[in-house]
Amino acid sequence: MTALLARLAKPSVTNEPPTREELLRTEIAVIVAVLFALFLGIGIRNNAVNNQRTVRLGDGLPSIAVPAGWITGQPEGTLLYARSPRTRSLFNTELTVTTRELTGEATLATVRTGLALQRTQDLLRYRELEARSVTVNGQPGILVTYAYVADPTRDQGAIAPPVVVEAQDLLFTAGNSVVIVTVAADATLWDEESVYAGLIHRSLNVRQVQGGGE
Repeated sequence: MTALLARLAKPSVTNEPPTREELLRTEIAVIVAVLFALFLGIGIRNNAVNNQRTVRLGDGLPSIAVPAGWITGQPEGTLLYARSPRTRSLFNTELTVTTRELTGEATLATVRTGLALQRTQDLLRYRELEARSVTVNGQPGILVTYAYVADPTRDQGAIAPPVVVEAQDLLFTAGNSVVIVTVAADATLWDEESVYAGLIHRSLNVRQVQGGGE
């Protein structure tokens, strides 16, 4: 058997080895094919990321961009809910838009503090990672990045490991309300999925304020 394998592995004496020019042409063809596949993949992804539709949030509120393939709805207590049907995780990347009315002496800062307290009660292992001052359509806003632990299959009675979620709350005022735009995704996929947060934020003309960390 060893002799047979050696004979099979040995180059045939009846075939001439390829010339340097032939090897070079083959290598160039392989490189071109790889580059074509790479640019094709980038083009397909960019088209999927940039393909969007605009949703009106209501009177006196700005419109917002939603990725075209996302499933949308309006659960009770929200202005808009949308989720990706193709996330590589048990936790689907999602967008939630809610509002809080400004009453009495409430301000954007006090609403942001109250929301953080609510998050600590509602979300398991909630931890704020960063808070930055931004502008939204030229008006002051706050962008809060945080993480928590979710159990997306629990309601279905399935048993699966919990998922660490990374999310961002974008808060800004519109009329007598504070609008809260939340994008959340599996933390292990955040670098990949945050392109959708970028698309949503660009539709609201979000700009970072220099030195605006809290």
